[in-house]
Amino acid sequence: MIMCTDLKQRIQTLFLQPAESYELREVARLTDTPDRSLRREVAAGLRDAEKVRWTLAEIQDALGDEAAAVLPPLLALRAVTVRLPEYIVRALETVAAEDQTILDASLYGELIDFAGTHLTRLEATIPGYRRAYLFPGRE
Repeated sequence: MIMCTDLKQRIQTLFLQPAESYELREVARLTDTPDRSLRREVAAGLRDAEKVRWTLAEIQDALGDEAAAVLPPLLALRAVTVRLPEYIVRALETVAAEDQTILDASLYGELIDFAGTHLTRLEATIPGYRRAYLFPGRE
């Protein structure tokens, strides 16, 4: 994936030089989100309404070798092969296209619910599971 330099720099700033807090204007610049949209989210109490601005692949690509030092180990991407019925694959592709994202990101969005449903059970058997699931939030 080819990433524009500006996007790469914004991701690196947030992950490699994190601040304790950010002014709304800085959040708007770093996330390339209109200031007005962020103000609406804040006014509505939707602090995490748009928590995910980039895919995990975009973040890891932007961070390069430093990703391992910044991200929890269980956020490392791993390619897997699955066999799914054609209707499910087409549904994922359609939703991804409508959301202007890629199939991986669309599927991740669906599977994050699965991961959260099993959080309590899996954090006891998979070290680091809770930290990876809640990242970048606090435990």
